[in-house]
Amino acid sequence: MSSQFRLFSSLSVSLMLVACGGETKPAAADAKSPDKGAPAAVAKADHADAGKPADADKTKVIEGGDPIDDRYALRIDPPADAVAGREGTVKLTVVPKAPWHMNLDFPTSLAIAAPDGVTLAKAEMKKADADKLDENSAEYSVKFTPAAAGDKSFTGKFKFAVCQDEACSPVTEEVEFKVAVK
Repeated sequence: MSSQFRLFSSLSVSLMLVACGGETKPAAADAKSPDKGAPAAVAKADHADAGKPADADKTKVIEGGDPIDDRYALRIDPPADAVAGREGTVKLTVVPKAPWHMNLDFPTSLAIAAPDGVTLAKAEMKKADADKLDENSAEYSVKFTPAAAGDKSFTGKFKFAVCQDEACSPVTEEVEFKVAVK
């Protein structure tokens, strides 16, 4: 009888330890995991709507890769005034939605590709390069210097994982955004 109890206790502790530890787990049936065949969300900072306040045009919020995804929101904030020859910053932030949280053991990264005529301070960023990385969010600043005025289109991949009690879900979010340079 006591050996069955020890086996049960041992199994229970093991299951609790791996529920949301350092390993990435496939999502449970109720947890939405990214479908490799599904198109990824694309964030675009377009400035075409003249009827909105200036700040409303610049910040884009993407509700996960799937329109019904309730795991996280991705926010892209371009600079208020990008000027040719001066460094500007675009901030990318992932905020998990309850009950999800950021997986701090996952190798979170952000890789950005800039258009011709734009220099990036760092094209590939790892966990150590994050402005903030905790259970509540992951924030990165993309610093760039444009050589000339005009709309500049950036693309990239934001890799992170969100977890809840039952599962962890790795995400590769394709990002795209434009910056209007004066």
